Amino acid sequence: MQSLHVNKRFLCTLRDSLHKVMIFTMGFIVGILVIRSSANKFQQNKICTSLEKSKSSNIHSLPIFFQRNLIITAAVNFGLVSVYRFARSVRASCTFCTLVIIVTNVTMNNSDFKELARVYSITYISNEDYFVTRHIKHRTDTSHFYFTRWIIIKNYLSTLQANGEIFDNIFACDSRDTLFQKNIFEYINNSTHGLYVFMEDIRMTIGTCKTNSGWIKTCFGEAELNRLFNKSISCAGTVLGTWSAFMSYLSAMESQILTASTSCLSTPADQGLHNYLVHNNKISNIKIHHISHEYGFVGTVGYALRLKRNQFGLVENMNGSVYAVVHQWDRFKQMVDQFQREYQIIPAQARSVKH
Repeated sequence: MQSLHVNKRFLCTLRDSLHKVMIFTMGFIVGILVIRSSANKFQQNKICTSLEKSKSSNIHSLPIFFQRNLIITAAVNFGLVSVYRFARSVRASCTFCTLVIIVTNVTMNNSDFKELARVYSITYISNEDYFVTRHIKHRTDTSHFYFTRWIIIKNYLSTLQANGEIFDNIFACDSRDTLFQKNIFEYINNSTHGLYVFMEDIRMTIGTCKTNSGWIKTCFGEAELNRLFNKSISCAGTVLGTWSAFMSYLSAMESQILTASTSCLSTPADQGLHNYLVHNNKISNIKIHHISHEYGFVGTVGYALRLKRNQFGLVENMNGSVYAVVHQWDRFKQMVDQFQREYQIIPAQARSVKH
């Protein structure tokens, strides 16, 4: 009889303990959901931190979904499928990032693009609104979009900053030939603040590439080309950085653009300006990280002899790690075929089907 009472007490105690564990577990799950919901709400509303708050907190020590990360690109006069492909790959890898795309006013008012923005949480900004009159008056020959995009991005971010709103990290990239495979912001942490520039295939240098050597020679002359001849090519189509480093980079690019020769501005030579800045340490008070194509987390594959994919079709570096971002993928027919299958716009007549 005494044993029965002991067993009953034990069972009661066990039941109470299990009840407490269940309450704790449910509370923990609800807490996580609230945090993720808040982060998602932040993303949807495009709210950024103030400058003072950013300086007083060490945001990079927090989980990735607490960070305020921005991906910004341009898709002026691009077709729907290009923007869809880019945006879908962004959202598959970075749910809570803010995604801003520079487009024309016509694109902003297009119903398909509006629906794309709704589905993938895209903020469109007009290329006309942020390329301000003072730049046009100062340099009427600054018309090539490869140059003006940097001024537009700087003006947009400066507008945010004037309102006390900033992001922690920014990734600016091309859109037509760029796809995301992982969250690129996972590669920034406490010890690696600064600007990240991404190199092309190590076998090719500025001097041995006809295009890049031409840009340097046209914009800076023969002597500068000789100095940079053996430097690896850094691609201007993918630039990552913390807020202050990225703003310093934009200021340096703007200064170069507005003082460049007419012959320089007559070609899509923003990459020439970019390489001049990063290889000569012309950006004040920031650390520049040169990330290799072969072993880094962004694959700039235009000059690569071959691509290595895993069983899921994800492109890997030479260590077998999946790239966060693949750039210039359209140079490979196999990748074009793969992405044409993966990213399709369904025609209107095929959207409703019978079982």
